[in-house]
Amino acid sequence: MRSFKPDRHALLTLRLVIAAASVLLFCAVKMYISLGIVLLIIGLAILTIDIFFICIYLPLYFKNLSYDTTETEITKHSGVYFISHQSVLYSTVQYTTVITTPFSQYTGLNFIVFFVYGGQLRLLFLNQEDALYILRKTGTAEKEAEK
Repeated sequence: MRSFKPDRHALLTLRLVIAAASVLLFCAVKMYISLGIVLLIIGLAILTIDIFFICIYLPLYFKNLSYDTTETEITKHSGVYFISHQSVLYSTVQYTTVITTPFSQYTGLNFIVFFVYGGQLRLLFLNQEDALYILRKTGTAEKEAEK
């Protein structure tokens, strides 16, 4: 059995994206609202939500997110308030989608989605080497290499 944790670069990337989106949102609000007190309240609300996600929710989510692989199945453990465990047998995977972003080796934004009978299992924020290992276990990497 082998265990995987999410890529540590993904947490930093998400924090930067949330902070940039909040700054853009505040600038957009500032363009359309000229009342100082309303602008202050909206700014404090955006700042509070940012602090919650950047400092509390995302670190807890990344701490609890893990993947365990065996010879026959993969199990995802995730959640912040309610911990969930999802397992998929490799033999039940109908098809696989791999999502990568530009510079994904630096951002940690590599995703694998297993589509199985009646549902799907999303493996989020994987390191590139870990994603390739998991794809080899399912037999998908060999199929892609043949094409």
